[in-house]
Amino acid sequence: MKPEESHNEDDEMKILALDSSTEACSVALLSDQHIVEKFEVIGRGHAEHLLPMMTSLLEENTTALEEIDLFAYGAGPGSFTGLRIGAAMMQGLALARDRQLIAVSSLAALAARHQGLVLSVIDARMDQVYHGLYRVVDAAAPELIGKVGVSSADTISLVEEDKIIIAGTGWDRYKGEFSKIQSSGREVIGLNNEFPHAAEIARLALYESELGRATDPAVALPHYVRDKVAKKMSER
Repeated sequence: MKPEESHNEDDEMKILALDSSTEACSVALLSDQHIVEKFEVIGRGHAEHLLPMMTSLLEENTTALEEIDLFAYGAGPGSFTGLRIGAAMMQGLALARDRQLIAVSSLAALAARHQGLVLSVIDARMDQVYHGLYRVVDAAAPELIGKVGVSSADTISLVEEDKIIIAGTGWDRYKGEFSKIQSSGREVIGLNNEFPHAAEIARLALYESELGRATDPAVALPHYVRDKVAKKMSER
């Protein structure tokens, strides 16, 4: 099925998205550029929360799963357990309905909530953060500068810019370490309590779909970044 095709009589693309990469849990429904979302910070228990949230969202918007044209999920990096749960759920829904699936970077979704130069940081435990530096201009998709990585907060290398926004759970936990990247010529704005949202996952999935960048549901996986740890977990 091509991205521009639709299963709906009104020919509107309907996208169902979720993100479970952090202690927050969110689901969103995008239809004809209109988006609705359910978001909750739960800590743990994504498996118990995601399906009821999704069911409630669809019922409140009189939409059936069979009407969904495209499924999308926050692929991480982030919580290994949360990522596996989210990816498996959307993979199953897409495969069962022969629909397309799109994996979206949770770091990019975090950056998409802001404008300018954004350093997205998600707590990786072990005194490290997952990080990605993005340039966000207007409604365009965030542009990744360099590569996504995992390291301690005070060793992240940044481009020389007058202003950088830092957002995500990594900032909340390691504010002191991030203070070391400040310089006399740079304004660093740290944002508290920022999480990836399914609404941005849906918007970025629509952009990816229009470019024909769908993911084969049969091989959909989270993006752990910390590969050695992920491999050990997969072998258990």
